[in-house]
Amino acid sequence: MNTNHLKKFAQEARRKLLEQVGAKLNFVLTTDSAELREKTEQLKQLRQELSRTNKEQLIEKVAYTWFNRLMALRFMDVNDYQSLGIRIITPKDNYTIPEILDEAKRGNIPEELKVHRQKIYDLLDNKIPSTNPQNEAYKELLIATCNHLHTTFPFLFEKINDYTELLLPDDLTSDFSILKDVRNGMPLEDCKNVEIIGWLYQFYISEKKDEVFASKSKVKKEDIPAATQLFTPRWIVEYMVQNTLGKLWLQNRPKSRLRENMPYFIESASLETEDYLKINSPEEIKFLDPASGSGHILVYAFDLLTRIYEEEGYSTNEIPQLIIKNNLFGFEIDDRAAQLSGFAIMMKAREYQRRIFYRKIETNILCYQDLHLSKEETKEILDFGNIKISDELFYDLMQTRYATHFGSLINPHAEISEITHIMDSLIHLPNTDVFQQNNIRALVNSLRQIIFLANKFHCVVTNPPYLGSRKMDNTVSVWLKENNYADVSRDLYSAFLKRCIDYSLQNGLISMITQISWMFTRDYMRFRDAFVKNYELSNTLILGSGTFETISGEVVKSCAFLIRKRKSDSTSLFIDLVAYAEKEKMLYVAKKRFVHLKEFMKLKQKPFAFKLNSKAIERFSQSSLLDDFLSVKQGLASSNNDRFVRYHWEIALSSFKANLRFYDNKSKWLPYDKGGGYKKFYGNEFFVINWFNNGEEIKKFPRSVIRNPEYYFRRGLTFNLTGKISLRLKDYGHIFDVQGSSVFIDEERFDFELIYFFLGLLNSNLTPFLTDLTNPTMVTQVGDLKVIPVIKSDEVNKIVELVKICVEYTKIDWDSKEISWEFKKNELIKQAFDYNFTFEDSIDNHKFYWQSKFFSLHQREETLNKTLIDLYQLSDEVSSQISLKDVHILQDEIDKVALSGLNKKLIRDSTTYEVKNYNEIELPFNNSEIIIQYLGFAVGCFFGRFSLDRDGLILANQGETLNDYLMKIKKNKSECIFLPDSDNIIPILDDEWFEDDIVGEFNKFLKVTFGEKNFNKNLAFIEEHIGKDIRKYFIKDFYTDHIKRYKKRPIYWIFSSPKGSFNVLIYMHRYTPDTVSNILNKYLKEFIGKLNTRKEHLERVKETGSASEKSKAIKESDNIQKMLVELHEYERDILYPLATERIEIDLDDGVLVNYNKFGKAVKEVKGLNDPATKKKVKQFDWIDTSQIR
Repeated sequence: MNTNHLKKFAQEARRKLLEQVGAKLNFVLTTDSAELREKTEQLKQLRQELSRTNKEQLIEKVAYTWFNRLMALRFMDVNDYQSLGIRIITPKDNYTIPEILDEAKRGNIPEELKVHRQKIYDLLDNKIPSTNPQNEAYKELLIATCNHLHTTFPFLFEKINDYTELLLPDDLTSDFSILKDVRNGMPLEDCKNVEIIGWLYQFYISEKKDEVFASKSKVKKEDIPAATQLFTPRWIVEYMVQNTLGKLWLQNRPKSRLRENMPYFIESASLETEDYLKINSPEEIKFLDPASGSGHILVYAFDLLTRIYEEEGYSTNEIPQLIIKNNLFGFEIDDRAAQLSGFAIMMKAREYQRRIFYRKIETNILCYQDLHLSKEETKEILDFGNIKISDELFYDLMQTRYATHFGSLINPHAEISEITHIMDSLIHLPNTDVFQQNNIRALVNSLRQIIFLANKFHCVVTNPPYLGSRKMDNTVSVWLKENNYADVSRDLYSAFLKRCIDYSLQNGLISMITQISWMFTRDYMRFRDAFVKNYELSNTLILGSGTFETISGEVVKSCAFLIRKRKSDSTSLFIDLVAYAEKEKMLYVAKKRFVHLKEFMKLKQKPFAFKLNSKAIERFSQSSLLDDFLSVKQGLASSNNDRFVRYHWEIALSSFKANLRFYDNKSKWLPYDKGGGYKKFYGNEFFVINWFNNGEEIKKFPRSVIRNPEYYFRRGLTFNLTGKISLRLKDYGHIFDVQGSSVFIDEERFDFELIYFFLGLLNSNLTPFLTDLTNPTMVTQVGDLKVIPVIKSDEVNKIVELVKICVEYTKIDWDSKEISWEFKKNELIKQAFDYNFTFEDSIDNHKFYWQSKFFSLHQREETLNKTLIDLYQLSDEVSSQISLKDVHILQDEIDKVALSGLNKKLIRDSTTYEVKNYNEIELPFNNSEIIIQYLGFAVGCFFGRFSLDRDGLILANQGETLNDYLMKIKKNKSECIFLPDSDNIIPILDDEWFEDDIVGEFNKFLKVTFGEKNFNKNLAFIEEHIGKDIRKYFIKDFYTDHIKRYKKRPIYWIFSSPKGSFNVLIYMHRYTPDTVSNILNKYLKEFIGKLNTRKEHLERVKETGSASEKSKAIKESDNIQKMLVELHEYERDILYPLATERIEIDLDDGVLVNYNKFGKAVKEVKGLNDPATKKKVKQFDWIDTSQIR
């Protein structure tokens, strides 16, 4: 089944239907026509419905109603299931119009169809005036067919005499109609499988689901179905049904051959015991899916039940009806899903029994409806009938006022006998007025719902809705806590888990697929404690991420499991499938672990830590925790990072201060830990935060949250919450973010050196294993680190020394990059100055030095891992080996793909698995990246940001000049090794049109750093390894590299004409209000003048030159003319207006704001000044947005 095709079709069909139904609604509400005057009752219903809801919800409801109907008709057409014996929306083979319409044109309309035949014939014979007679005739036939199918499928094909008929799209027969889309979107082959119904339902609401989750607001009641729906993979459905329904049958019929048809059934000792739920006949079995969606689980249960009935000798003619009547129950809050669930079951029945549609059968699909009566109105009806009910039943009735909100979670308190009695009494009340009768019917309907909810079932199987507490609206959140779900209120799925156990008979079987968190995280500790005391977890499949086909990436970690509702001392089986892509194929191959859940109750958070053996459990239960040594703290949330947070290179160096032990009452920008990517030991020091006047502005800002300020400025560790956990050492002076949560040691109780031990522990291969024991989800929480066990050891000093070297190496690597605030000088230049190397020599020496460091770091990290793993006695569970790609230095300079391939070349000891030596390995350095770093440093020297005369940042404050540079390096011009550009403008053009052309500047720089003697050789080497000549690099690639290196917040800006004929580079820190005027007058106008001079020369060549020279001159002259047109427009429309404004920038505002002040004068960068980003900047309320161009 091509699910990508189905998804595209369903999403496009929804959009088209919403548009067409919306247009039809507007037409109906604003038009007065004879046709509409004949439909007064439908119009009245429409207006009544609009008074109860809003336009958007009404359009959505009608759109999905017609989508469901058309989808059902197409499915029945393809499978020849139409009771009329004729296809409704599908043509006969080799025809183009629906078969029913084609037959009508031939004078054949099925007798069973209640339709105005003569009107249809007259329309088709053009006897009735119509703009589209064929379309109008088909509309009559389609509505009549839907009404005809009402008898068989009342839940899907309601009698169409209401407003849904009014809102049926007009175009039904053209090549652009929704019917044509349905036929193309549901291919014949895919329609052979009833699973298509579930896929289409999921895909139809998928865009709505994305909208709901993209919104930061709580999920509204009407959006819960879209937000929580997820189609269950077929093999998981089979696992759940086989291990509940199949197991129940095998317990009662041990000799059954049913197991031969159950590939995902897991054998267990409970098949041998006498303690099981007894059944005498398959007709007794009650199977429930309390969140049935489109019926996927129920449909497969139908197949298995059919085999069970066949084994018992039932007639094939009676089996489908018995299954629908006795066995299958589905509960659902969403109308559209309930419709499809009932339809899917009937289609499955039709697969087994051709005449099933002729039998009046009602499916046991409960679609919840709210009771729209107040307490007083309910009491009035009961008093009228002199009906006395218990407080419990009255409470249950009041709960059904929220049936579509809480659905299957409602747990009735009244006895079924009382509910049945009261319902019977209401049904037999004497006739009253119409209004009272409607209220009585509403009460009876609610009592029917309560009976369904009060039933107990042999098997309960579901894929429950997923909705975390942060997205729940207050009504749901409060209700859960007030209705016995407080211990599982973190997510709807866990509330369903608890309720599913309640639905089960004693000794019944429950199987679900859920998120994995209920088994591990501290939020569910109380629930796990009660669970282990009362129920048996028979088996669990640990699935990890990637289980659901429609969820891409690492989003949801899940598990599927089987619960038996009884107290038990039996072992639980865990099958770990996390590592496998094709999980269903590895069920019998993957590692299996039998554990006693009660043992886990000794652990601090009582997780089902199935990977731990008994010795480890005992050891961990008696150990100290990380929390006993360290304080793990969450940081602040600014609520507006665009306003308060910058990359450190965006601001003035004078306003930034690092390494403060306490606030100095003057610095504005301070280091800010905000997570970042996976990076161990040291690094990710990108950000600064506005902490002026001790954070006064951010503290006053609405919605900002200041957490743990007493830990600000303290040295410690910082880590990222998302992705693979990694920790880094940080010095004094940092503020930290919620995404850069931090770890601190009590320096009054412990030597700070001990922090290195914990840095090693938390960066080791042990930590993912240990955190998975308590939170195997996508996000590592602060609390997960706190409960990591700490084993005392004599190896602490050894570990501390190993980690210190790891920190040293990663810090050297980090500070060798120009985006570090402690960057000194490009390393190639150091070697050139110190050893008089050629460029190639410097590259080779650079690689030799860093290869040694790299292998040394790899070896130390593996030694660190082995030492810790041995300490924790987990060598069978955790490997000490580290992939070369996970060594966290040289992340840019090495080809990671090639690096991964080198792991197999490592020569390891056959016993210890330690690397013997690295002699056979040469790191796959990327020479181009090493050279580009040198080129970036060179540009920094052109502008005076860096210098060959002094290490570190030189010009890094607003508006600084060449004189400031000379003062800082304490030299005059003649003494400088290399002098920066004086006017802060460097042209990047197709030739050396100006004295300070960037290529000319680079050539001077290369000669100064590597000598004039080898200049040509060095330049050739550079150009060979960057793959182009140096001018082409600066024109085509430099800015792209700079944007990437500086995270789309560049410090060098290119002023560029629309087609790139004119480009100059400036350094934003040296920008002044005169800079644009200087670009205009000193460069653009001069360039235009030089082009005109060149053009005049070419005109002379065209007259006096040879044929070849004339041809070249014509071509070049035409090209210059195009350039001149472009440049004049750039001057007139863009640069001149900006120059006259003398725009000012404020470095504190950051690159995002300042860059956007220059409109189209500067090069467009996606994520910086593209239209979408510019629109975002114009909404900033803390700047003068009139300056954004």
